[in-house]
Amino acid sequence: MPATQSTETRDPVEFHWLGDIVRVNLDDNARGSVLAYGDQEWDWTEFDARVRKCVTGIRSDRLQRGQRVAVLARNHPVHVETLFAASNMGLVCTWLDWRLDRARLVHALNEAEARILFVGEEFVDLIDGAMMEIASVVSTITVGGREDEYEEWLETHETHEALLRAARELAAVSGDDPVLRLYSSTGKKGPTRGEYTHRALLASASETLRRKSLARGDVEALDAPVTVHEAAVRVLANMSAGAATVLVREE
Repeated sequence: MPATQSTETRDPVEFHWLGDIVRVNLDDNARGSVLAYGDQEWDWTEFDARVRKCVTGIRSDRLQRGQRVAVLARNHPVHVETLFAASNMGLVCTWLDWRLDRARLVHALNEAEARILFVGEEFVDLIDGAMMEIASVVSTITVGGREDEYEEWLETHETHEALLRAARELAAVSGDDPVLRLYSSTGKKGPTRGEYTHRALLASASETLRRKSLARGDVEALDAPVTVHEAAVRVLANMSAGAATVLVREE
């Protein structure tokens, strides 16, 4: 997908929680591109279906409001899909910087008390070797590579509207609920941890859009790790504007 810019503009929409971004784009941009990765590309209808399946899959592990799922992987759609699934369920999605050393990763997983871990195939051996030290994780799902389990896991779950509605009602999501925790290796004084609410992320995305003009149909490539706050916000800003993000698997 080449980088492009569109001249289409529209009135700004006020979002109160992350799910509003999907709802608005489904209403009038359903066939517009939202994510691309490798040779794959998803429009808003397809993205919504994947998020719904992710919600159903996470629900099957009986997570409760406020509990956490985690992702340890290089840039991948699983980051965005699990974030939006968590946002529907009152959960917190934890993104772990793959550049953290083993001890810090173990500490982060234990501190976050993540119940489900989506792990990039190149980090499976690391996690397998550390499982005796990780107290909270009850389920791991491999993402990418020959041993990919994520796509099959998605396909085994339903997208039924009633299931998503039940998850939302049970969660009673508020814009002031935490929804994303980031563990990054790039802080000025060493590794950092930050936790962000729906409202805080949307405010940061809105500020990004005030500084940089984006419109529906634009395409932005992201090669910075999404575990860096500014990069995560860039994805949400693109989505808020109806623009597409090309996720580049950083090395």
